[in-house]
Amino acid sequence: MQVALFAVIKMPLDTINDVAKSNCELAFDGDNLRSFLIGRQICVTLCMFIVARLTSIVLEEKDENVLGVSDGLQELFNSGILGAIITTIVASLIWRIIATSFPVAFLSLPFIRAFINICLFLEGTGLCSAAWVLADLQKKVCTYKRDTAYMNTLHDLSSKV
Repeated sequence: MQVALFAVIKMPLDTINDVAKSNCELAFDGDNLRSFLIGRQICVTLCMFIVARLTSIVLEEKDENVLGVSDGLQELFNSGILGAIITTIVASLIWRIIATSFPVAFLSLPFIRAFINICLFLEGTGLCSAAWVLADLQKKVCTYKRDTAYMNTLHDLSSKV
């Protein structure tokens, strides 16, 4: 979704419909973007656990292996990892392609606003509060600065070229 958000904010306002504009305003309001990104990661992690559980096969001792595969391969099937991998690849790539190719249409989908709000709620619960502590530690160790400190430098360089 962040691909679509950043693509849409670079577009002229007359090319963006009201729904996409409203979703962008919600995502970029105050600290919502960074909160949304962390909430999105929580949501993706939860989805992967749910998908792994739904796609795992539990066989009883007396049952035969699926398609007559070896016991080792059957253990891999039982873990649910194959379903999670396939779902991640298919689900993740399809949405990225749609968001990249049609950012305004993607942000106009009816469930996008609900998804942004769910992600903001998940981050607001404090489930990943440690992420902020680790980010602040990394900022101090690596001496990161805000983007605006670098933007002025880049602007000065481009005006001289």
